[in-house]
Amino acid sequence: MSDANATPPAKAGQPQWVLIAAAVVAVLVIGGGAWWFMRGHNAMTASAPKKPLIGMMGDKVTALDTTVPAQDKLCSTTLTRALDFGVLPPGATLVSSDATAGQPDGHYTCQAQGGDGKYTLAIDTTCPGSQDKTCYALESVKRDDGTMMYRRRNWPG
Repeated sequence: MSDANATPPAKAGQPQWVLIAAAVVAVLVIGGGAWWFMRGHNAMTASAPKKPLIGMMGDKVTALDTTVPAQDKLCSTTLTRALDFGVLPPGATLVSSDATAGQPDGHYTCQAQGGDGKYTLAIDTTCPGSQDKTCYALESVKRDDGTMMYRRRNWPG
């Protein structure tokens, strides 16, 4: 006796393609996860990390970071550092490449021009509390209106 509502038997090849598709998906998921773990998870940030705006340069400081540049490069090096710190607007330029000596000895200033006004960049080439004879640090960045844009943490002035 046959049942009219009975379902017909499944075709012999149908379960195999389901198993093959599941295996392919599993391999892709495992392979993608392995690639992400080995390479991709380290590159999650959209931009390079910025240096802190207040404070010392930390444990990553090198001799190149603290070596006084040549006198004719003092302002251009300081402008680059201020742009890297993010305290000057992009596209800011030097008014003059000559550094102006200040007081006390070893302190200099440079003038920069941004889209929103002029800036004074203060530089310290002394090494308080150190055995070194010369150092280099961006002390402060001040706008023409007197707004302090950056000040090194241990700066006395």
